[in-house]
Amino acid sequence: MSLASFLALFMVVIFGSGATEVATFSVELAGFQGLNATQGNNVVSPTFSLKVRVENPRDLQPWCSNGGKVVVSYSGVALTWGDVPGFCVQRKASRDMVLLPWGKGVGLSEGLRRRLASELFAGTAQVLVEMKLFNDANDWTPSETYSGTSLQSFQLLLRAGSRT
Repeated sequence: MSLASFLALFMVVIFGSGATEVATFSVELAGFQGLNATQGNNVVSPTFSLKVRVENPRDLQPWCSNGGKVVVSYSGVALTWGDVPGFCVQRKASRDMVLLPWGKGVGLSEGLRRRLASELFAGTAQVLVEMKLFNDANDWTPSETYSGTSLQSFQLLLRAGSRT
């Protein structure tokens, strides 16, 4: 087999096997506490329990991340933050993990506190969950898809039943 034939076959295997496909992420709110904005307190110390699912569509190799950071914010104010541990998802598989970001002494303006309290009471309060992941740069695919960092963002509704 000539070198050109080998390279052509290699490219077909890489791109035809889904090796450059991107992992998909989903996040659910398992619970939260410490958003005591309804008590007239402008300082909160919340914690969130987040269920994260990562699905790897690749046929030939795992999808790995070296870890990262997670931030939960409300109206542009970071309420909680924490680490995302490093992980690998085997080929054609999924992986579930729980993240527990927390904040301490987060100050809210009076207007923001009132709005959060009102939205919590009405069941309409939403938070933004952002995960910045540091992807495995030692991947053997010729794609830039997995090198560097990626940002995953999710809007989550704060339901009263999710309070712990």
